[in-house]
Amino acid sequence: MSTRDAAFWDKIAPKYATDPISDQAAYSATLTRMRDLLPRQATVLELGCGTGSTALELAGGVSSYLGTDVSPGMIDIARAKLGADTAPGLSFAVADAGTLPAGPFDTVIALNLLHLVRDLDAVVAQIFEALPRGGLFLSKTGLISDGAWFLPLAIPVMRAIGKAPFVRNLSRAELEAAITRADFEVKETLLQPDTAPRLFVVARKP
Repeated sequence: MSTRDAAFWDKIAPKYATDPISDQAAYSATLTRMRDLLPRQATVLELGCGTGSTALELAGGVSSYLGTDVSPGMIDIARAKLGADTAPGLSFAVADAGTLPAGPFDTVIALNLLHLVRDLDAVVAQIFEALPRGGLFLSKTGLISDGAWFLPLAIPVMRAIGKAPFVRNLSRAELEAAITRADFEVKETLLQPDTAPRLFVVARKP
């Protein structure tokens, strides 16, 4: 992501932190499945963690959990949520999705992120290289190309007036191709319908 992307997310961070989840049922289903997939000894890296809501939900069930985001504003809000009852292995850091922090990590999570990165192949390949054999890559991604007809027309206009970040016009086929091109094995998928459908993918490094 670029400096411009970070500035956009910094600007909207306070509102983002208070906005309700648009599809609570879909979010809960994703959260439940991730809890089932993550063993107690898991070491987790979440890319694009935003204000840390998912990290706070999952960190208590794993060994360690690092949430990163390109936006310092988002990370400030996430850190402010840490308290005495927070899982001791949870931490947050400012980092671009294109530059993974030092591990080791056996699981990488990227929720609502891959359609926002400018070099999809490079990011997915880097995640693959960072994981050990058997490591998990859990992602949920907006499929703009498979959504409402007006989205590919509206998003560039919104970007031009500062109301949207870079968004990739991504289809399910393109997303799955990028994941398999990095040599991941796709183990399961869950499509969550919406104006912009989201695809939850469980991939494993063979």
